[in-house]
Amino acid sequence: MKHFSMNDFNFPVEQQPIHDQLGNIIAGHQAVVRTDTDQVLGVHGSRYKIVSHDDVVNSVLDGIKSADLSNDYEVSVDVLEDGRKLRGEILFNNLTVEPAVGDYVKFRVSFFNSYDASWSFSQQANGLRLWCLNGCTTPDTVARSRYKHTASINVEGAAAKVINGLEHFQSRKDVWQSWMQTKLEQPQIENFFKKTVCKAFTRQQSVTKTNEKQLENLLSIWSNERSSLGSNKWALYNCLTYWATHTQDLRKPEIAKYNRELQIASAMKSNQWETL
Repeated sequence: MKHFSMNDFNFPVEQQPIHDQLGNIIAGHQAVVRTDTDQVLGVHGSRYKIVSHDDVVNSVLDGIKSADLSNDYEVSVDVLEDGRKLRGEILFNNLTVEPAVGDYVKFRVSFFNSYDASWSFSQQANGLRLWCLNGCTTPDTVARSRYKHTASINVEGAAAKVINGLEHFQSRKDVWQSWMQTKLEQPQIENFFKKTVCKAFTRQQSVTKTNEKQLENLLSIWSNERSSLGSNKWALYNCLTYWATHTQDLRKPEIAKYNRELQIASAMKSNQWETL
């Protein structure tokens, strides 16, 4: 097991009332304050409940230990924006699937949290393709869970649920192999991109707009994946996961990665994906 610094995410936070200019408490509102630096990390309504980064990390680790999945795993935790956001990953070195000869995918548990409400407390079980280190995003509810920061949240229960994703992960081999046999043509690829991850926001209901820059980028990635994997659904899937994983040149790479993973999960639930 890989060790990491507890100080990165184990800092004190508390909920504090918000006051107006006269010093009166503003009812129905509260702030999450990092007390070691006095920074306000988020402002919320009265029903908000703090779920600490420390509780999230430890509940996931405790759940994995109690499930006795494996002792051979690596843990990485990144804290972003002065502690407002947390992203963690546990990679299991000896829990693998081989959809094609020499093409290994490791089992991975990812988890997220935030104090500014930008990220729900969420967890997902998926895979990391070792050939190019693409993350294998999944749209399936058995492997993903998201919770709002309210009094009803149960960190321990969510940690136990994500462990069930291992069985789901191990069953993905047949699905991935079927994608390798699903041949696709260039017009299908462009149409899929335009109707899902490259669809631009517009207030005009009868108008569909495309993010042309994003489309050009994805078509370039698709061309590279197709050259090594063939013109099939497996190559398209790896094109999407490459796009989600490789965000290091962007201004906020971890936030972009999080948002892109959500976009891919949504796209894979769409009719456009199912009919390819």
